[in-house]
Amino acid sequence: MLPSFKLHMHHAILDRLAKVGKYDGTHPSLTCGTSSGKVFLHNPHDKNEDDAAQAVRFLNINRDVSALCVGKFRDQDAGDTLIVGTHANILGYNVEKNSDAFYKDVPDGVNTMLFGTLPNIPSRMVMVGGNCSIQVRAEITPSRRGNEELVVGSDDYEIRAFQAEDVVCECSETGRIVDLTSIQRHLFGYALDNGTVGVYKNSHRVWRVKSKNIPTSITAFDINGDGELEVRGYLFEGNAPDGTSKDGGGAATSLLADEISAEEKEVQALIKAKAGLVGQLKAYENAGLKTTKGTNVRVATTTKYDHLNKLDLYGFNRVCVSTLVKRYLLTSIAITASTTISHENVELTVSTENESVIKMIVIFDYDAGIFDGESLVIRPATPAPKATVQLPTLKKNVAATLHFRVGNRGNGNVFHVFEETFALPKFADFFPLKAAPPVRPSGCVKFKRPIRMQQVQPWVKASFLQTDVLRVSETDVDDYNSIRLKLTGDMADDSNQLKHLVIRAEDARILHD
Repeated sequence: MLPSFKLHMHHAILDRLAKVGKYDGTHPSLTCGTSSGKVFLHNPHDKNEDDAAQAVRFLNINRDVSALCVGKFRDQDAGDTLIVGTHANILGYNVEKNSDAFYKDVPDGVNTMLFGTLPNIPSRMVMVGGNCSIQVRAEITPSRRGNEELVVGSDDYEIRAFQAEDVVCECSETGRIVDLTSIQRHLFGYALDNGTVGVYKNSHRVWRVKSKNIPTSITAFDINGDGELEVRGYLFEGNAPDGTSKDGGGAATSLLADEISAEEKEVQALIKAKAGLVGQLKAYENAGLKTTKGTNVRVATTTKYDHLNKLDLYGFNRVCVSTLVKRYLLTSIAITASTTISHENVELTVSTENESVIKMIVIFDYDAGIFDGESLVIRPATPAPKATVQLPTLKKNVAATLHFRVGNRGNGNVFHVFEETFALPKFADFFPLKAAPPVRPSGCVKFKRPIRMQQVQPWVKASFLQTDVLRVSETDVDDYNSIRLKLTGDMADDSNQLKHLVIRAEDARILHD
């Protein structure tokens, strides 16, 4: 992409503090936050065109500027209002009148601001994100309820959608959310501090791509004029990777090209090696044609014995290889998890089912953000068939799928890598107590019972570790009812037989029999 024009402001522009507003209602002006608590406005359409310096004006806020936004509170307003946020207050400024519109103290500080409306409040307002774990906000409709919802990214790696004060959906990510952008209905883009840029549709991730560079902001617009919005992330180093909002095609294509070129180099190396072997064979063939008849006989005899010895060696090697292959085919990796009151972390035990030893374990986590850098490497001091992995302290309760790469060595010449996955439950840090605690707990968790109690048991098994077999009282009640009905039927049958006997006895006494 080639820039249409360039502006040299000669002032440092802080991250995510650049906005464009129409303060006179017609002409756009560039507004940026700079150091020393100042905001400068660049208006190339100003009347004072003779002096270029007059195109830039400064507003002295006397506090570190943390957020900017521009917009109209009412449709009948002549121009946009500039809103400046600091770590202690929020200021509304009328640029044309050079006067303050309003001033408000914000105890939690201002990290981000957004002009918008809420379903229950039709008037436009400024929505402010402060230090209560809220960092960035965008306005979309992710849950298909028809109303616009407020999407919030926070420092705890969570993206939440709010309707009023209720959370309608929640998504877990692997890093702190840096920026969000609205694309279309049900679609929004996000950027993380670990270099990840992606797109969500409702509460499901459509695609994502990760870079070694950290993005500072993200936006969506039609770059190539095909009618489809592309998501573009802006990085510290000046790069701006982009991808389509549907599948991230632009970013994905560049990644795949590197993999294909690497495979092509390997193929070329194999072709060269094959050509070298063919050349050596031809050289041996030409040298053999120059020998005499007696030499040919000796060479043939020697070659015969060499071939016989090689055949015996190949047969022995084939037996060894088949035994080795059979061993590795029978080798399987078992992964178990445990947690106790004496251990602060969750422990995973990785073991093999034969004498093969574990040399190294690499664990990848792509979704939950359990590890710093999305991976954890463990190398046992003494290789053994069993290795223990202590996971770091979990920052939040979230389910994760861990991808294991287990390096296994059966002898001194063969190294094998096994791939396994392990589903870590959401509440892996919790474990059942064998006995009641001596001190009665001060808190508890209450929830409504579902229609069928059988639904609780699979949820507990999927959410906790080391859960014993649950006994559902409802099943016992059904068993008791069936036994009661059976006993009642047996008693009815016995009473009928007794009644007949009594009647016969009375008849017998009446008849004097």
